[in-house]
Amino acid sequence: MIDAKVLNQIRHGICAVGYLTVPLEKYNEDAAQPYFKVVGTGFLVRPSVVITNRHVIEGLAEVQADLGFPDKQQMLLFVTVGEHARLRPVIRMIRATFTAANESLDVGFVQFQRQPEEHFRGIEPLELDDRYALRVTEEVAVCGYPYGEAMLQRGGKVYRWGPVVQSGHISAVSPFDRVPDGFLPNELLLDVRIAGGMSGGPVVRPTDGRVVGIVHSTWESTTALALPLTKTVVEQWLAQAPPEMSRP
Repeated sequence: MIDAKVLNQIRHGICAVGYLTVPLEKYNEDAAQPYFKVVGTGFLVRPSVVITNRHVIEGLAEVQADLGFPDKQQMLLFVTVGEHARLRPVIRMIRATFTAANESLDVGFVQFQRQPEEHFRGIEPLELDDRYALRVTEEVAVCGYPYGEAMLQRGGKVYRWGPVVQSGHISAVSPFDRVPDGFLPNELLLDVRIAGGMSGGPVVRPTDGRVVGIVHSTWESTTALALPLTKTVVEQWLAQAPPEMSRP
């Protein structure tokens, strides 16, 4: 089970990746209206850079092509603690995207403008594991937005904020359960139930909140598939990105 302190430590750095069906000015008049649509999940790896899946970024572009909304309605939705310890939304326009040069990697990055900084109090990048050291049966937690905005709304209004947390275990590793030191396996299989919208969500250690992987798909909604991550691997990907993303 994930500790409440660990959950509070990570959940504010996790965001929904999506778009507004109306201009931002209209959304700001009443954030409880169901104007925000979720395409996937992401999480902070730099103060103003989010990692997500390549297919989430491409999916957002496809929806935009179909619906014709302007670039300035592509958004990230975070949550932070507001008055009376209640969660409140913090929404930011997507400024740029970048996907890994290796097209077989379902990984991409989103850059946004963090200012004004006071709105982001308590929203910080998640810590990535320094090296791969997982074992089959080890407990993990996954956070994100399964079923998109459907789990945020009721009766035509937004009634809750924040990602959903699922707990489970590593059920298998591809191609082998054991890998030599210094190497990453191809994939993690998790006995965690997820659904569309959860793509791009972090896989974390419940004990300390460190990220060990990123969800990219599911097998019949009963087994989640994730790409293992380490701090070094993410830094290598970001080193190939435009300068504003590659800076720590």
